[in-house]
Amino acid sequence: MVAKAKNPLWVKREVEPLRERTVKSLRDAILSNHLKPGQRLVERDLCEQSGVSRSSIREALRYLESEGLAESRGTKGMFVSVLNLKQALEIYEVRAALESEAARHFTERATATDIKAARQAFQTAERLLSGNAEVLSRAIDRFFEILFTGARNATAFSLVRMLRARINLLRHATTRVAPRDRLVGSMAQMKLIVEALERRDGAAAADACRRYVARSAEFARQLLEKQKELP
Repeated sequence: MVAKAKNPLWVKREVEPLRERTVKSLRDAILSNHLKPGQRLVERDLCEQSGVSRSSIREALRYLESEGLAESRGTKGMFVSVLNLKQALEIYEVRAALESEAARHFTERATATDIKAARQAFQTAERLLSGNAEVLSRAIDRFFEILFTGARNATAFSLVRMLRARINLLRHATTRVAPRDRLVGSMAQMKLIVEALERRDGAAAADACRRYVARSAEFARQLLEKQKELP
């Protein structure tokens, strides 16, 4: 058994409810590629590695299945999901539609505090450019969370939350292998979004968002066509 201190699946004993902690631990292990696409999720092994009961693991796996990170293959058991090219491009299409409109609404409805938070989230992501890919991905996710919060459209935010795990799966996978010049280009495109938000230019913000997503989609397409499946 892997030592607890070094085991990414080990569930920390915190105030947060056990189910949420178990889900988070397994989700992070999938997003960080510790649990790889297509890998079988054996409940007994996960119990030993996480330190929680089989019922907690089973419940967490059901939740991850609802997020699209795990999939049942009947009698073969549960596996880490593998996103194919068609599914990935569909997710980017939805992102382009929702994020561009969120940017437009943000320019109309956001407070000065929201705009400041967006700038700070961007600057945090920019500082992490040369660091750990998973940490950078989380910082980018935080930026778009602020975008949707400031847009003040609960329905749109709810739809994005349904896709959030799969969006992050793609984001983590592409960020891990992206060359530095591509990441620098992504930050430059994100900067255009921020500047448009600060000017409260809805059309420019929406266009910058669509360009940002299109750029990400193209890189993911190249990656998936080359590898046929996520690494």
